[in-house]
Amino acid sequence: MSFYTLDSEGFGAVARFVADGWDQDECVVVVATGPHRAAVETRLVELGHDPAARSRAGRYLTLDAEETLAELVVDGRLEVDLFLRRVGDVVTEASAAGRPIRAFGEMVALLWQRGQIEVAIELELLWNQLLSEYDFSLLCAYPTGVFDHTELVDVRRVCDLHTDLMPVAGLSSTEGARLADGHACSRVFLPTAESVPAARHFVVDVLRAWGHDDLTADAALIVSELATNALTHAASPFRAVVDRRRGGLRIGVEDAARTPFERRAAQADDVSGRGVDIVAALSERWGYSPVPGGKVVWAELLDPSRSRAG
Repeated sequence: MSFYTLDSEGFGAVARFVADGWDQDECVVVVATGPHRAAVETRLVELGHDPAARSRAGRYLTLDAEETLAELVVDGRLEVDLFLRRVGDVVTEASAAGRPIRAFGEMVALLWQRGQIEVAIELELLWNQLLSEYDFSLLCAYPTGVFDHTELVDVRRVCDLHTDLMPVAGLSSTEGARLADGHACSRVFLPTAESVPAARHFVVDVLRAWGHDDLTADAALIVSELATNALTHAASPFRAVVDRRRGGLRIGVEDAARTPFERRAAQADDVSGRGVDIVAALSERWGYSPVPGGKVVWAELLDPSRSRAG
């Protein structure tokens, strides 16, 4: 099972996933909203494929994600048997010709956006049950930013249900324009190596939007070290937070590990282990605080212009 953030770049990734299946003589099942399915099909046409012809040949089966969820979720509860019949029947139909199957679905993401976290995770578990009964690959999609206001322990739960985590997309121009409005910005990142540079770019974009270009170099290095620490020692999704304060700003990285933060002393010949020393050297002060479900490690930087003015 794989994981993508879904936006304009994500539609292209899903289209390539579908096209690759057809190129390998597989049958493809797509469970998506009408607009998202149309966006994917537009990109499939650009790749030289004919979705309508594939559908007529029985190689392309679709379900409307919104309509299917309306059937499956009644009074806030997921009808398990109905899911296994409704979605299972489509998978059975796809496998009738004996071809391998691949499927793309975004029903879980819709539930997550509605705040129905427990139902979303239950649905993920049901997809896994189908995977144990049928041999097929499954690509799940979540919109960019859907986890930004979610507890990291819940993000970790859904990540643990996927075998691969493949984030795509950076900050859009619209999102970048909104950064200057508030006093604090945060974003959740998946536990992948790609998330460290992504967090670095996020923090730099925020500081530039706030007019703190002179702090970007130190801030980028600090968040890189804190994010690497979260991935290495907490093995957790993490939330990067940038908070404007009087005379400067605070950069924090929250993880979903309950273990207390420990500063480890690096030996002279160690090639790693000096991240906290770097953070301490660059910041005015640093520390960590427990939060529900985990902890946040933070560092504060002074605004040089205010320092000069004082």
